[in-house]
Amino acid sequence: MDVLSPGGERVAQRSDAVLARRSGLGDRVAFAELVDRHGPALYRYAVRMLDGEHHAAEDAVQEALTKAWVHLGAFRGESSVKTWLFRLVANECLSARRRRRPRPVDDAVLTAIPDDARAAPETVTVATDLRAALDVALVELPWRQRASWILREVESLSYAQIAEVLGTSSTVVRGQLHRARANLAVTMEQWR
Repeated sequence: MDVLSPGGERVAQRSDAVLARRSGLGDRVAFAELVDRHGPALYRYAVRMLDGEHHAAEDAVQEALTKAWVHLGAFRGESSVKTWLFRLVANECLSARRRRRPRPVDDAVLTAIPDDARAAPETVTVATDLRAALDVALVELPWRQRASWILREVESLSYAQIAEVLGTSSTVVRGQLHRARANLAVTMEQWR
Protein backbone atom coordinates (compact mmCIF):
# COMPACT_ATOMS: atom_id res chain seq x y z
CA MET A 1 0.00 0.00 0.00
CA ASP A 2 1.37 3.40 -0.97
CA VAL A 3 1.60 6.15 1.59
CA LEU A 4 0.48 9.62 0.67
CA SER A 5 2.80 12.53 1.38
CA PRO A 6 1.52 15.77 2.89
CA GLY A 7 1.15 17.02 -0.71
CA GLY A 8 -1.07 14.04 -1.61
CA GLU A 9 1.48 12.23 -3.83
CA ARG A 10 2.15 8.52 -3.63
CA VAL A 11 5.54 8.19 -1.86
CA ALA A 12 6.42 4.72 -3.20
CA GLN A 13 6.39 6.02 -6.78
CA ARG A 14 9.07 8.64 -6.15
CA SER A 15 12.71 8.13 -7.00
CA ASP A 16 15.38 8.02 -4.30
CA ALA A 17 16.65 11.43 -5.38
CA VAL A 18 13.20 12.98 -4.94
CA LEU A 19 12.76 11.26 -1.58
CA ALA A 20 16.18 12.54 -0.48
CA ARG A 21 15.31 16.13 -1.46
CA ARG A 22 11.95 15.90 0.33
CA SER A 23 13.63 14.34 3.39
CA GLY A 24 16.20 17.13 3.39
CA LEU A 25 13.32 19.56 3.70
CA GLY A 26 11.96 17.69 6.71
CA ASP A 27 9.48 15.27 5.11
CA ARG A 28 9.42 12.35 7.57
CA VAL A 29 7.23 10.19 5.33
CA ALA A 30 9.75 10.48 2.48
CA PHE A 31 12.59 9.57 4.85
CA ALA A 32 10.61 6.58 6.15
CA GLU A 33 10.25 5.39 2.56
CA LEU A 34 14.02 5.64 2.04
CA VAL A 35 14.55 3.63 5.21
CA ASP A 36 11.99 1.03 4.13
CA ARG A 37 13.66 0.70 0.71
CA HIS A 38 17.26 0.49 1.84
CA GLY A 39 17.18 -0.39 5.53
CA PRO A 40 17.17 -4.19 5.15
CA ALA A 41 20.18 -4.14 2.79
CA LEU A 42 22.03 -1.70 5.04
CA TYR A 43 21.40 -3.97 8.00
CA ARG A 44 22.58 -7.12 6.17
CA TYR A 45 25.74 -5.30 5.18
CA ALA A 46 26.38 -4.10 8.74
CA VAL A 47 25.88 -7.60 10.18
CA ARG A 48 28.46 -9.04 7.80
CA MET A 49 30.93 -6.23 8.42
CA LEU A 50 30.59 -6.62 12.18
CA ASP A 51 31.11 -10.39 12.21
CA GLY A 52 27.51 -11.31 12.81
CA GLU A 53 27.02 -9.08 15.84
CA HIS A 54 23.40 -8.10 15.33
CA HIS A 55 23.21 -5.59 18.17
CA ALA A 56 26.29 -3.73 16.92
CA ALA A 57 24.88 -3.82 13.38
CA GLU A 58 21.58 -2.32 14.56
CA ASP A 59 23.48 0.44 16.34
CA ALA A 60 25.61 1.17 13.27
CA VAL A 61 22.60 1.37 10.96
CA GLN A 62 20.67 3.51 13.46
CA GLU A 63 23.59 5.91 13.79
CA ALA A 64 24.05 6.07 10.01
CA LEU A 65 20.36 6.77 9.44
CA THR A 66 20.41 9.47 12.11
CA LYS A 67 23.33 11.12 10.31
CA ALA A 68 21.52 10.72 7.01
CA TRP A 69 18.42 12.48 8.40
CA VAL A 70 20.54 15.34 9.72
CA HIS A 71 22.65 15.74 6.57
CA LEU A 72 20.20 14.97 3.76
CA GLY A 73 19.68 18.70 3.23
CA ALA A 74 23.36 18.94 2.22
CA PHE A 75 23.28 15.81 0.02
CA ARG A 76 24.62 16.93 -3.38
CA GLY A 77 23.62 13.89 -5.40
CA GLU A 78 27.16 13.12 -6.63
CA SER A 79 26.39 9.48 -5.92
CA SER A 80 23.12 7.64 -5.60
CA VAL A 81 21.26 7.91 -2.32
CA LYS A 82 21.69 4.18 -1.83
CA THR A 83 25.48 4.42 -2.27
CA TRP A 84 25.62 7.37 0.12
CA LEU A 85 23.64 5.44 2.74
CA PHE A 86 25.95 2.45 2.39
CA ARG A 87 28.97 4.72 2.84
CA LEU A 88 27.46 6.10 6.05
CA VAL A 89 26.88 2.55 7.34
CA ALA A 90 30.38 1.51 6.30
CA ASN A 91 31.86 4.42 8.26
CA GLU A 92 29.80 3.48 11.31
CA CYS A 93 30.88 -0.14 11.05
CA LEU A 94 34.51 0.92 10.83
CA SER A 95 34.08 3.13 13.88
CA ALA A 96 32.41 0.27 15.76
CA ARG A 97 35.26 -2.09 14.91
CA ARG A 98 37.81 0.43 16.14
CA ARG A 99 35.94 0.89 19.43
CA ARG A 100 35.51 -2.75 20.29
CA ARG A 101 38.10 -4.70 22.18
CA PRO A 102 39.96 -7.38 20.29
CA ARG A 103 38.62 -10.87 20.78
CA PRO A 104 41.00 -13.48 22.11
CA VAL A 105 41.99 -15.91 19.42
CA ASP A 106 42.32 -19.60 20.12
CA ASP A 107 45.96 -20.51 19.46
CA ALA A 108 44.83 -23.72 17.78
CA VAL A 109 43.33 -21.61 14.99
CA LEU A 110 46.71 -20.03 14.31
CA THR A 111 48.65 -23.29 14.16
CA ALA A 112 49.20 -24.66 10.73
CA ILE A 113 47.66 -28.02 9.97
CA PRO A 114 50.53 -30.47 9.49
CA ASP A 115 50.88 -32.06 6.08
CA ASP A 116 50.47 -35.48 7.64
CA ALA A 117 47.07 -34.57 9.11
CA ARG A 118 45.41 -36.19 6.13
CA ALA A 119 47.69 -39.21 6.33
CA ALA A 120 46.68 -42.67 7.32
CA PRO A 121 45.68 -43.11 10.96
CA GLU A 122 48.76 -45.28 11.59
CA THR A 123 51.06 -42.49 10.42
CA VAL A 124 49.30 -39.96 12.63
CA THR A 125 49.52 -42.30 15.63
CA VAL A 126 53.24 -42.92 15.10
CA ALA A 127 53.90 -39.18 14.76
CA THR A 128 51.92 -38.48 17.93
CA ASP A 129 53.82 -41.19 19.82
CA LEU A 130 57.16 -39.87 18.55
CA ARG A 131 56.26 -36.38 19.71
CA ALA A 132 55.26 -37.68 23.14
CA ALA A 133 58.53 -39.61 23.44
CA LEU A 134 60.52 -36.53 22.45
CA ASP A 135 58.69 -34.45 25.05
CA VAL A 136 59.60 -37.00 27.73
CA ALA A 137 63.21 -37.11 26.55
CA LEU A 138 63.46 -33.32 26.66
CA VAL A 139 62.12 -33.23 30.21
CA GLU A 140 64.91 -35.64 31.21
CA LEU A 141 67.63 -33.30 29.88
CA PRO A 142 69.35 -30.90 32.25
CA TRP A 143 67.77 -27.43 32.08
CA ARG A 144 70.53 -25.68 30.06
CA GLN A 145 70.74 -28.52 27.55
CA ARG A 146 66.96 -28.51 27.13
CA ALA A 147 66.85 -24.70 26.79
CA SER A 148 69.70 -24.68 24.27
CA TRP A 149 68.15 -27.48 22.21
CA ILE A 150 64.66 -25.91 22.13
CA LEU A 151 66.00 -22.44 21.27
CA ARG A 152 68.12 -23.87 18.46
CA GLU A 153 65.99 -26.67 17.00
CA VAL A 154 62.49 -25.32 17.60
CA GLU A 155 62.98 -21.55 17.61
CA SER A 156 65.93 -21.49 15.13
CA LEU A 157 67.99 -19.02 17.14
CA SER A 158 71.68 -18.63 16.37
CA TYR A 159 74.33 -19.71 18.88
CA ALA A 160 74.99 -16.07 19.72
CA GLN A 161 71.30 -15.38 20.32
CA ILE A 162 70.98 -18.45 22.53
CA ALA A 163 74.05 -17.37 24.48
CA GLU A 164 72.45 -13.97 25.03
CA VAL A 165 69.17 -15.53 26.15
CA LEU A 166 70.91 -17.91 28.56
CA GLY A 167 73.53 -15.44 29.75
CA THR A 168 76.49 -17.51 28.62
CA SER A 169 78.95 -17.75 25.73
CA SER A 170 78.53 -19.27 22.27
CA THR A 171 81.13 -21.87 23.17
CA VAL A 172 79.11 -23.02 26.16
CA VAL A 173 75.99 -23.17 23.97
CA ARG A 174 77.83 -25.38 21.46
CA GLY A 175 78.81 -27.71 24.28
CA GLN A 176 75.28 -27.79 25.71
CA LEU A 177 73.83 -28.54 22.29
CA HIS A 178 76.39 -31.31 21.66
CA ARG A 179 75.52 -32.98 24.99
CA ALA A 180 71.77 -32.48 24.45
CA ARG A 181 71.92 -34.10 21.02
CA ALA A 182 73.99 -36.99 22.34
CA ASN A 183 71.56 -37.57 25.24
CA LEU A 184 68.56 -37.37 22.93
CA ALA A 185 70.17 -39.80 20.48
CA VAL A 186 70.51 -42.36 23.25
CA THR A 187 67.02 -41.77 24.66
CA MET A 188 65.36 -41.78 21.24
CA GLU A 189 67.34 -44.79 19.89
CA GLN A 190 64.19 -46.86 19.54
CA TRP A 191 62.76 -44.31 17.05
CA ARG A 192 65.59 -44.53 14.55
